Amino acid sequence: MAAQPKPTLTQRLVAEAVGTLLLVFIGAGTGTAVGILNQLVTAENNGVKAIADAPNMGNLLIIALAHGLALLIAVYTIGKISGAHVNPAVTIGLLAVRKISLMDAALYIVAQLFGAFLGALAIVAVFGHTQAIPAGLGATTYANTTPAIRAVAAEAGGAFILVFAIMGTVVDKRVPEGWAGLVIGFALAAAIMVCGTVSGASVNPARTFGPDLVLTFFKGANYWGQYLVYVIGPVVGGLVAALFYNFLARPDDVVIKTERPATPAKTSGQVGAKVPAKTGSKR
Repeated sequence: MAAQPKPTLTQRLVAEAVGTLLLVFIGAGTGTAVGILNQLVTAENNGVKAIADAPNMGNLLIIALAHGLALLIAVYTIGKISGAHVNPAVTIGLLAVRKISLMDAALYIVAQLFGAFLGALAIVAVFGHTQAIPAGLGATTYANTTPAIRAVAAEAGGAFILVFAIMGTVVDKRVPEGWAGLVIGFALAAAIMVCGTVSGASVNPARTFGPDLVLTFFKGANYWGQYLVYVIGPVVGGLVAALFYNFLARPDDVVIKTERPATPAKTSGQVGAKVPAKTGSKR
């Protein structure tokens, strides 16, 4: 079988943009749908806003699974093209362990931010700005009563879970093929379930960037004052996960065994070759 051509840089960047678009559209889009339903419940109950908007595990579970499924789709579709980072924290973590060049990493991050912006625009196109913008567009925020350092810790912890799973299923070649998308998708869902009530569990600077930028364009709520939390936390968590797994498992030291080619039949004149028995008498 002929070797498959390696994807070009342009193909990889487009794949990263599309993958991040899907993540934001499905993940933040589900958060938008939940926000719209909360608004409807508030209206039907004569303004019982405190009850309708109160965080609950049902909403968190739906949003977590939506993000996990979105990432699963991205891994199985564009993973073969770009690696399906779809997250600057993942790209920076892989850069730290030399799995991507500095130039490619920078371009990946630009593509991811652009894809996240397009994903947020797609949410507005589907739900309409009169519903999507008041519902918050799935933006990730933390409460004023939550210290910023705690939000950073939550984001770092969530990113650690995600990148640790990526290192263990994609970078480490000892793992059986075919499971990466499922494991990585569930890792993101698990991270959101545990950290979501603290910081919203973006664990992805691009995922936060897209909705924030579109909210600004449509004069919605402004969360830029919290954005550094969603950069510092995931980047630190991703770096620690990549470096720790690299130290712990040393995937670069793994030698992948391949089948040895069949040894050609030995013939007369080779070392160790069998010499045909002589027949007859020497004259």
